[in-house]
Amino acid sequence: MAPSIRVRIVAVLVLVLVVCTLLAPARALATNATNLLGYSAAAQGMAGAASVSVLDTQLINTNPASLFLLPDGKDRDPDSAILGGVGNFTLGVIQPYLHHTDSFGNSRESENNPLIGIHGGIALRFRELPRVTFGLVVFSQSGLGSDFRGLRTAFGTRDDVSAFERFVKLQSAVTVQLTDNLAIGGGPYLGYSDLSLHLFPRTSAPGFAGLAIGDRCSRNFGLGEPGSDCPWTIVVGAKAGITYRVTPTVTVGAAYTSPASFDYKHGTADVNFTAAGLGRVKYDVSVGGVTHAQNVQAGLAFHPTPRWLLALDFTWHNWSAFDDFTIHLRNPNKAGAPQKLDIETTTDWRDQYVVAVGVAYEVIQDVFTLRAGYNHANNQQPSRTFSPTVQVPIEHHVTAGAGYRVGRHLELDLGFVYAFEKKVTYTNQQLPFGPNATEAPSGFSVDLTVGYRF
Repeated sequence: MAPSIRVRIVAVLVLVLVVCTLLAPARALATNATNLLGYSAAAQGMAGAASVSVLDTQLINTNPASLFLLPDGKDRDPDSAILGGVGNFTLGVIQPYLHHTDSFGNSRESENNPLIGIHGGIALRFRELPRVTFGLVVFSQSGLGSDFRGLRTAFGTRDDVSAFERFVKLQSAVTVQLTDNLAIGGGPYLGYSDLSLHLFPRTSAPGFAGLAIGDRCSRNFGLGEPGSDCPWTIVVGAKAGITYRVTPTVTVGAAYTSPASFDYKHGTADVNFTAAGLGRVKYDVSVGGVTHAQNVQAGLAFHPTPRWLLALDFTWHNWSAFDDFTIHLRNPNKAGAPQKLDIETTTDWRDQYVVAVGVAYEVIQDVFTLRAGYNHANNQQPSRTFSPTVQVPIEHHVTAGAGYRVGRHLELDLGFVYAFEKKVTYTNQQLPFGPNATEAPSGFSVDLTVGYRF
């Protein structure tokens, strides 16, 4: 196959992955705040201890400098432009379990529908540039969500509370191997995010008006259409890293990811002013102040023997930058309704520190591998601003996984994550859930990655 044809095929595959991932976010059980533990089945199986240890395309989203560790192909055609690399496609099923109680007699499960996450892309090294690796991957980067129906309210009604947010990222990388053991890498990313929020939309009372922001993006188990009635935004940022192979058995690295400030626009909202005699009023809505935190991630990989791998990653997420957000409502469709409403909500999140430990053992060398890990992340959400809509406090996770290589090129990986229940009791005076409400999120996820080694 001619090199130009190969390039066109790769471009088409990347485009397909972009479309699929836009329609398939990961949410609700992200578990390291709004982020996933890992971005391939192997990385999930290692509990996210993967930035210098798991050699697949997830490195583009953790530490792109580690791409220099990818081996060259052993049986490449001498006329091929490609020297080596890897392509991956990951399909994940996420099963959250959310439970809400409060002083109004509620003890209710969320709808707890399973959700889908997709990641996929490619990293290649070319014969003409043997010390440079190029990568491009689409990730279901992060998200959150909940869907409680028929809750008893403080206003004597039964109504719903739900929230949905997804962040999909197209991340590029160029990695340059400076010496045999040292590399730097990085690249810009382009991201898309949208959200919806429903807070007792059928309820209207003196001093309270139910709110419904967007809907279509959160339909069909989180596979709703982008750019619909939900406010949405496009963001740009960058990632950079450095990786050093200290000895043949020890590798270390560190990477930085810039923050993303979401300025959601172009959505619609319904505000229930029935108690004021106006019925439901439609507004244009935008949401400002939502932040996806910058982070610094450091990793260590150690091979005590050829078959054993021990890995440790530490990540700092600057979630304290997310201290509040504001909903802006403009252009009502009914006379007599307020011309503008600004609803500010305090979050006051704390910085998060994530420790991930993973181990892998090649039962059959270069053929069959078993993995396991543990991930701990402190709860970055203070109880005074907690709510059913945004609940990502989970601290403890255990993981397991397996990998099987089919011949020299094809490989299959399976990863499993279990997130232990984290019960939070809170009194949020900004929202009508009363004193000493509780949330108890937990859940699990299963990921399958299909990979091809060039």
